[in-house]
Amino acid sequence: MLTKPPFWRDARTLTILAQIFVVVVVALALLGATTTLRRSFIRHNIRLDWSVFSQPAGFELSALQWTLDLDTLRVKRYEPTDSNAEAIIAGLINTIQVAVIGIALATLVGVVVGAARLSPNWLVARMALGYVEALRNTPLLVQLFFWYFAIFLQLPDGSSSHPPLRLLGGLVTLTNSGLAIGGTLVERFGRMMAEGGYQLTPELAALVIGLAVYTSAFIAEIVRGGILAVSRGQMEAARSLGLTHRQGLRLIILPQVFRIIIPPLGNQFLNLTKNSSLALGIGYAELLTTANTVSSQSFRSLEAFTVVTLAYLVLSLTISGVLNLIRLRLALPGA
Repeated sequence: MLTKPPFWRDARTLTILAQIFVVVVVALALLGATTTLRRSFIRHNIRLDWSVFSQPAGFELSALQWTLDLDTLRVKRYEPTDSNAEAIIAGLINTIQVAVIGIALATLVGVVVGAARLSPNWLVARMALGYVEALRNTPLLVQLFFWYFAIFLQLPDGSSSHPPLRLLGGLVTLTNSGLAIGGTLVERFGRMMAEGGYQLTPELAALVIGLAVYTSAFIAEIVRGGILAVSRGQMEAARSLGLTHRQGLRLIILPQVFRIIIPPLGNQFLNLTKNSSLALGIGYAELLTTANTVSSQSFRSLEAFTVVTLAYLVLSLTISGVLNLIRLRLALPGA
């Protein structure tokens, strides 16, 4: 008859005890840190004052910004008479806008460049390699400065001597006042400007394109690694069925690649979202820029940046949650 071993030799019991020990240590560490922080606040006469967010903001935000009316819970245009909380919400909406557009654009470009890295065409493969290496080895802030100061601010002003640039059959209009998708050209103050459609200020356009292009270089390498992880026989089988290289890549290889690359892809999406805080360098009013203005005017830095930290945490957890759902949706049955 088998006898039960003593608890110090029972692997299951020891595992449970180890987990309990870790939880207790972490709880004690958090308690100690909280106590120390509270004593430090008292010693330096620091008191948290969350009423700062109900005070009028009193400052403009660049171009037209949207916020959430905290009284009616409806989206409205931001006004300087709105509260500091509504100003930070406007910055948060801008950050979300940058993240959504940037992630979509970076993924699209990254997949194309990643596939081009493995192209049988020597020139295409080398051009893709140069794209990746040039972008990955230069600082992101320098790239944002380049897009803003050297590209968008140097575009035509829309006057008769410097007419707007019209791309894709007139779908996209470029001037030094920003980028417009759709809309119609109208004359204002002696200049031709796009009216209607989706408008991006020079700051927003430079930020979105800069972040997307920079992140696409890293996504391209992730996609390249994912393609190499798929068995070479998959493409050979596709070619034997009469599919072209492009069709085999699109219909056979890439659907398998996306199952592999979602975790590292998620890291790049999170990086893009957090890197949007570099908009402070080109004057775009995203979350950090707005909170910095609130902090400098109210002298309540701790409260302002606590809210910013929590907002970025929620954004990151949301992106991670969505990607986990996609990963589960794409997972093979029984995998």
